[in-house]
Amino acid sequence: MNILFIESDDQSNQTVGAFGNNDIFTPNIDILAKEGVSFISAYNMGCWSPAVCIPSRTMLMYGKYLWESQKINKNNAPKSLPELLSENGYYTFITGKWHALGKPVKAIFNEVGSIQPGQLKTYNSPSGHITDITGSEAVKFINNYNNDKPFFAYVSFNSPHVPRQTAQNYYDLYPIENITLPPSVKDNSLLNPNVRYQYAPNPLQLKTMLERVQQNNAMVTHMDKQIGDILKSLKDKGIYDNTIIVFTSDHGINFGENGVAGKVCLYEPSVTAPLIIRAPNLEAGTTISERVYLQDIFPTLFDLLNLKMNYHTDFQSLIPLIEKKDKARKSIYLAMFDDQRGIISKNDKLIIYPKTGDLELYNLKNNPWETKNLVTKITSKSTIRELLKQLRMWQEKTKDQTDLTTIYKKYDL
Repeated sequence: MNILFIESDDQSNQTVGAFGNNDIFTPNIDILAKEGVSFISAYNMGCWSPAVCIPSRTMLMYGKYLWESQKINKNNAPKSLPELLSENGYYTFITGKWHALGKPVKAIFNEVGSIQPGQLKTYNSPSGHITDITGSEAVKFINNYNNDKPFFAYVSFNSPHVPRQTAQNYYDLYPIENITLPPSVKDNSLLNPNVRYQYAPNPLQLKTMLERVQQNNAMVTHMDKQIGDILKSLKDKGIYDNTIIVFTSDHGINFGENGVAGKVCLYEPSVTAPLIIRAPNLEAGTTISERVYLQDIFPTLFDLLNLKMNYHTDFQSLIPLIEKKDKARKSIYLAMFDDQRGIISKNDKLIIYPKTGDLELYNLKNNPWETKNLVTKITSKSTIRELLKQLRMWQEKTKDQTDLTTIYKKYDL
């Protein structure tokens, strides 16, 4: 089977109609969800860079956990996902954004289209809008593909990352007065002091956040139009049903939730992102709420293709979870630099700020927008202690050197 792997940038779960937002127009992404398997709780493990996409994409390409991925450079890089697929008979192609550590992109893929930087100065290039260029190059590749080998096409949109520039007709789809922000966004609220790399004046203004959501949604809908053209090219070529299609993003973003205007935080809008897999042998219209990592797609592709992977990846195939032959991980570990740590088990989520000692505890089932910190409740102590046990195990597993001794001792660990 061919593989079409579409990745966006800075796209949260809030910007997919099929994921519950009835006010956003994403008909083509929604089709993939209807015909595939949707993971509505897929996490990026974290970052060591304010450009969160670099850690996320490095983990994706090399299949290594966060702190091992940080060590990767062009001299010590292990085999990447495209290289491993190439060894198994695939012809590999990329167009769009490249922002991962390791080898140069031309050393990884067989064919390279227009490569965009991690941060665009403008989407409006002399050759057209960057979103349109990425989409049209993917269409052209599919239309002209004439090779006995199956292909792996990595189509990496910069959208909806800033600068949020698109045509007026896309902005017009989202009048400011029709946009509703989550309850975790408060007008004139102070920026969260525990979170660095914030991109808004202090205090937060509701008007500013509404404008950003409008621009973001418009960018997503513009990209969705290009995704539709790409899917049509597969159908016109007669290979739609013989192609595994993955749609995902590297992480999400906060538009004022919990006092954060940015993505370097552990709140749900930033650490989760869409993950949809459409494949001929997967049950259509399946929704999986168990928590997974976005980068679990690395070994999942090999399982879908029945290919033996003579390579160790830290991530886990999602096929046993899809086929209900195995359960999800007991917990999800999250980390941002050395100043934020998180752990989620069942529906309990603990966020730790090592430099200030502040803790936040949320029940994601009862309080998905993380507005009610339960850390001071007497009954929460045992929950926090159990979560800290999981966090300590993850620190050992991921070789996380951040010192949490004081917090562990406080809870008799």
